[in-house]
Amino acid sequence: MKKVLFAVTLLFGAFTASAQVSVVKEAKGLKGNPEQAAKVIEAALTNSETANDPETWKLAGDFQKAIYDAENEKMYLSAVDKSKVADTAKMYNSLVKMFEYYMKCDEVEQAGVANGTIKKAKHRKKNAAELLKVRNNLVNAGVDALNAEQYEAALKYLGMYVDVIDNPMFADQAAELKADTMNTMFANYATMAAGLSKNYPLVEKYGKVGKESKSEGWRSLMYMADAYVSQQPADSTKWLEVIKEGSERFPEQQFFVGNIMDYYLARGMADEGLVQIDKLLAAGETPFYLYVKGVLLYEKKDFDGAHAVLDKVIAGGGDLEAEAYAKKADCYFFPAQDIVNENSSLTLEDPKYDTNEAKIKELYEQAKPLYEKAKQLEPQNTQLWGQMLLRIYWKLNKAEYETLQKELGY
Repeated sequence: MKKVLFAVTLLFGAFTASAQVSVVKEAKGLKGNPEQAAKVIEAALTNSETANDPETWKLAGDFQKAIYDAENEKMYLSAVDKSKVADTAKMYNSLVKMFEYYMKCDEVEQAGVANGTIKKAKHRKKNAAELLKVRNNLVNAGVDALNAEQYEAALKYLGMYVDVIDNPMFADQAAELKADTMNTMFANYATMAAGLSKNYPLVEKYGKVGKESKSEGWRSLMYMADAYVSQQPADSTKWLEVIKEGSERFPEQQFFVGNIMDYYLARGMADEGLVQIDKLLAAGETPFYLYVKGVLLYEKKDFDGAHAVLDKVIAGGGDLEAEAYAKKADCYFFPAQDIVNENSSLTLEDPKYDTNEAKIKELYEQAKPLYEKAKQLEPQNTQLWGQMLLRIYWKLNKAEYETLQKELGY
């Protein structure tokens, strides 16, 4: 009985393989209808016998090319003939499939040459040339998908554009491809698409290419940093590496400088932060760098140094003026809080109590106009000045306290 079953299995396997060969023949006969032919040949792409034949993949790629060409022609003709309407979704889908199938054809053919089942590869040169002609349209497809917030589709198109660089099928064009700065430019788009679709491994893959762009590489580093802290488990070591790299290579991007300074501040590493920020300031002063240095000096309790740096920010005006006024006020207000805390442990009869009270009022008087200036500049940003002014007014002027309390909705 087992022998009979074995024989039946062999016959069934032979029948299946024969059926798939028949499918390929049927698809060839439908060349005049590439959409139908493409559907017919799909079954042959997963059968071991026909899928190991490069001719199957070449034929499948040819059908997709025909579909792409037809829709692409409509796109050009639509400029003069409004009745010609291209189906861009169909066109882009066939475009990426053409890449997939021709590249698979090359992979299978090269494997056949390596194991001796195929004497000589014959499709690489022509297929590579066809793909390189239309490669830039992968970018168009990816950008359209990004604009439509179809991030996984965008990743498919833009990722394919980048993957061409290292695909052995294009070995003859490798030097030219790798020298093209558009590779790193569009790798940033692929990284963005990977980040927005939360495909963190591909953020890293394409980010390593995109970050080399001199003008846009910061985008890849930014998405890589986000990926390292968003993935599970998070990788804080790699996050810090790309944040440091970003701050060194793209110092004009506040994202990196702000993040690395937050990192140092959160860990009480103000000295390390000052070393980094002084390097950036040596290359060129900006209000943001000056403000960051002021914050770091404040954290070190070097209040005189902080005032001097923050005064430069204020002198320049701009978006950080209110923050600079508030941070100068902090240099008076928070030392006063230390004295408030000390007084809470003293009795009213202690001679030091009155001395401390006088010092608190003095520091509050110095902080008050600075917080008020920050309030004037950014009245909606109550986090800068709200609670601090309330406490100051409570100590110095109850009428102002009651007015601000109502203003803040308490």
